[in-house]
Formats: sequence, structure tokens, C-alpha cells
Amino acid sequence: MPPLTKKTLSLTWQAPEYRHYEKNLGWYVTAIALGILVIGFFVIVQSDYFAAITLAVILAFVIFFAKQTPQAVDIELSGKGIRYGNVFIPYKQIKYFWVVHNENHKTVNFHTNTYVNNLVIFELEGQNPDEVRDFLIQHLPEHEETRETPIQRISHKLRF
Repeated sequence: MPPLTKKTLSLTWQAPEYRHYEKNLGWYVTAIALGILVIGFFVIVQSDYFAAITLAVILAFVIFFAKQTPQAVDIELSGKGIRYGNVFIPYKQIKYFWVVHNENHKTVNFHTNTYVNNLVIFELEGQNPDEVRDFLIQHLPEHEETRETPIQRISHKLRF
């Protein structure tokens, strides 16, 4: 990729929708065993059948989504905003950004003005994190904290 200059109009790359961890049989057995223990607690100790049914549905969703693999998405940073597949987010809807580049994560994170989904995270995949930062700093304020979010840390630990 050519070096980033003031005349660079956009950065584009392709990345998965989210970070995917391969799960082995042990991961599924552990998740199901823990789910059954918690459901059993609510049925036997608490006699709370609504909670037990709710947790069973949540467990089914976790197992279903754990098997899904992410699709590749085109990401473009331009002078006006960010295009993520068919979705466009103008810079005026973003408060600030930060780039996470460590042994576990390589992402660019955005805090938006919206109430729902106010944290947007894009995988950088093969994209140079310094180029992304240098490009975005021309359009958005950078947050001082450059660590992954608590949810990213938890999902990495749980391999989800």
C-alpha cells in the first residue's frame, strides 16, 4: 500500500465482520454443562421456571451464534465518513476513535452519538493501524485510552 499523505482521499480494506474464535468440542461441552447447572439451580433451588426457560433460550442462541463464521466486509474511510459494507456513518455522528493494536486485538473503535450501538468496532485485518490512525486524526478526535473494551477482553478470554 502506498504511504499515507495529505492527498490520500480514502483508505479501504476488507475484514471479517467480527473476530472469530474456533471452538472445539470442549468449549461446547463446558458451555452446555454450565448452562444446565444454572438452569437446574433456577428450577430446583429457586423454583423460577421463567428464568430457567429464559436461560435455556439464551443458551440455545449462544450455541447457535458460536457456530457462525463472519462474512468479509468492505470498509472505507473517506473524507466524509466511514462506509462499512452498505452502511455509511458520517463523521458528525462519531464523538471520537481509538486504535487497538496488541497481541489479542487489531481494531479501530468508534464512539458514536447514537443511543443504540454507540460503540462500533472494525477489525483491521491486514490494514496498517498507524495509517488508519493517521487518516482518522485528520477528521476525528482521538481518545487517549487505546485499550480494548471490557467486552473485547471478556470475549477473548471466553473465545466467543
